[in-house]
Amino acid sequence: MITTIRDMFSRIFNRDELLREAREVEAVQRLRKIHPADWCQALTCCAMGDETRSIATARRTFFANTGYMPEESSFYGRFCKGSVSLMKRLFEKALASSTRENREALAAVLDGSGLVDVEAIDGSQISLPASAAESIPSTSQEHGGIKLTATLSVLFQSISSITLTNAKTHDRKALKLPRWLHDRLILMDRGYGDHRLWATIEDRMGFFLTPLKSSTMPKVHAIRSGLGKAHVGQPLSGDLPYRKEVDVDAEFSVRKRGRRLFRVVGIQVKRDLPNGKSESVDLWFATNLPPELFSPIQLATIYRLRWEVEQLFRTLKMVGRLDHLRTANLQVIQTFIYATLLGMVLAHDLCALMRRCRSKAEPSPYRVMALVLTYTSAIVAALGTRMQSTVLRDFEVALLREGVNPNPGRPYRTAIYSKSLGNFA
Repeated sequence: MITTIRDMFSRIFNRDELLREAREVEAVQRLRKIHPADWCQALTCCAMGDETRSIATARRTFFANTGYMPEESSFYGRFCKGSVSLMKRLFEKALASSTRENREALAAVLDGSGLVDVEAIDGSQISLPASAAESIPSTSQEHGGIKLTATLSVLFQSISSITLTNAKTHDRKALKLPRWLHDRLILMDRGYGDHRLWATIEDRMGFFLTPLKSSTMPKVHAIRSGLGKAHVGQPLSGDLPYRKEVDVDAEFSVRKRGRRLFRVVGIQVKRDLPNGKSESVDLWFATNLPPELFSPIQLATIYRLRWEVEQLFRTLKMVGRLDHLRTANLQVIQTFIYATLLGMVLAHDLCALMRRCRSKAEPSPYRVMALVLTYTSAIVAALGTRMQSTVLRDFEVALLREGVNPNPGRPYRTAIYSKSLGNFA
């Protein structure tokens, strides 16, 4: 594990390689006392402890790492189109070479289902100060905003893709699907309730699962359970006499593509209230997953996995401090975002390594990213020195002791799997 960690940080923060790439993208004109490797490292790690992501914090981190305090204007001048390109390249390089180790509990559940991966898609807005409202508009006129649209592999716990747009861009327009989705399941929230998107996913050999909007009333085409056969051909509205679990095929109107059949399921669950009581809630989902492999309750349980992408945004904002950007300079904003994403990719990479070395471990990306921000400077400084083995060993111990999930199994409890998902084979 120590050797892999060493190779990971050596590859990402290779000084000669970073200098060459910085010159390629014109992130640096002349090499003086601010080396691109030290600069990138400072930007990645500057959100440690109670610090916010800012140029001043990055400058102080640079000083702590190198012993040299650059002039404010000199350090600020490094933020340009070239710096955005450099940090983006570094992020993409780390993403392309990252370790992919599946999560055994989830892999065992999907075995026999025909699915090769489960991906959760969502968008999240990063609030910016009011001074950014004109150049980077948000849904509110009181402040600016930028939207991150992420595709997260739940099976491998790693980022598949990420897109940056202004916050006013609709979720559907911000989403960029790959050309083919062979046997991948896409989990989406109601913001992606576009019938044409569902048809595109199906046409590209993929599967989708998403909550059904209350305003959507497709026509019932075939009934498997929960409704009398006499209701075939009627709109799927709240007025129909449903029984327990509903499982039907319904006809949806798809813009420019006529009409398509998708599966609609409905189940009733109990929701706890703050007063200690509970109430019944109806959950409705649209999907193209086959009924012979996935029952309605299984679909509802699988949809819970979409929470993983919410946890990704929580980590980026709370650990990576992306909600603390106080600038209207787009190049500064984008540079810091890619620096934060780089830290997240390193955290996911280390989580995969922990699972590979200890198959029963359930790492916490939230905790591991905090450790990445804390230890990266020390690790990079120790590479190639007599302190290398000591620092890497300390980091390994910290990962295995502090980087694990304090609530292992959520939402992958054995009881949920055995009772709800069962064996697909």
